[in-house]
Amino acid sequence: MSAPSLEARDIVKRFGRVTAVNGVSFSIAQGDVLTLLGPSGCGKTTTLRIVAGFEKPDGGAVDIQGRTVVAPEKGVNIPPENRGLGMVFQSYAIWPHMTVFQNVAYPLVIRRMKAPELKERVEQTLELVGLQGYGERPATMLSGGQQQRVALARALVYSPGILLLDEPLSNLDAKLRNQMRIELKRLQERVSVSVLFVTHDQIEAMSLSTKLAVMNQGKIEQMGSPKEVYEQPSTPFVEDFIGRVLRFRGAAAETTEDGGVMVEVEGTGARLRVGVSEDRVSPGTPVQVAIRPEDLQVHDGEGSNVLRFSIERVIYLGAECELLLRFGDVTYTHVVSRSLQSELGSTIDLYLPPKQLRVWAQDRAASQQPAISPAPVPGFETARAASATS
Repeated sequence: MSAPSLEARDIVKRFGRVTAVNGVSFSIAQGDVLTLLGPSGCGKTTTLRIVAGFEKPDGGAVDIQGRTVVAPEKGVNIPPENRGLGMVFQSYAIWPHMTVFQNVAYPLVIRRMKAPELKERVEQTLELVGLQGYGERPATMLSGGQQQRVALARALVYSPGILLLDEPLSNLDAKLRNQMRIELKRLQERVSVSVLFVTHDQIEAMSLSTKLAVMNQGKIEQMGSPKEVYEQPSTPFVEDFIGRVLRFRGAAAETTEDGGVMVEVEGTGARLRVGVSEDRVSPGTPVQVAIRPEDLQVHDGEGSNVLRFSIERVIYLGAECELLLRFGDVTYTHVVSRSLQSELGSTIDLYLPPKQLRVWAQDRAASQQPAISPAPVPGFETARAASATS
């Protein structure tokens, strides 16, 4: 097996009494995209800056293509310009007094590449990012999306081993951000460069990554494929941070023959059979039951794992209607097609599939708040049609 393009081992970084990065380790294989995802202040940008060489760690080591570039215990700290990295900043950081060609050519100029080869390399890279013919245009005459492409071209023009992306799409409007997200994925696959990507945007992380590392308070809480992290969260924090989640407080009643657990929902008298118990719980243990809102299914009438929600408000949105639903002390919003409005009464029955439910011990999930009014979930109306098979 070949060595990883990038490997970080037990990185530690302190700012005074605050440990911003606490024993972070990961590796990136050739051509893969690893995204550091987490809330502000979780340590993801500091980790990227340590890899880039803009911050010196207090402990640990970083290897790039088999070469150790920083290891405080060994006195190793190679300057950023000698690490073979390309980087795209959140602000693009292109020079306004230069043309597009001059911006992209700059890394080659400082490497003293000969003019004919330099010109050919720049033109090839501009074509790669869709900016052929823009070489002589002043950087100040570009749109935000075009500036972002210039920044990418400048980072790629000298064929770096690793590309570092520090929230490069955050300054774009929503429509352009979605477009550039698709183009960035296409470009990365075409050049097969290894990428370390930092973002707080879950859609970007899920769509661009081959591997996700969810960070919290300076540590990686879970690392895996986007599908694995979303569908099999290892902690309540990961479950809450990735996507939306609906939580019910209760107490474990008894275990089932298939290894699940029966839970009595607090203050309602309802019982739920849960197919996945993330924590070992004994009868009487305070727990939280969690489910993704998109896994709820509309059901006709009573039954096992069916909860009756009251409809507190219906808000007309034109083509759709937004429902404010309540069960006990849990409320959330759901969107249905306008055509279903006439079928709605004062309540709606929802089936919670046991295999889609997870149980966490209450003390472990204590820092997590019940999900209140998650964003509308597409596909609610199709769930109604499928409810007959539930």
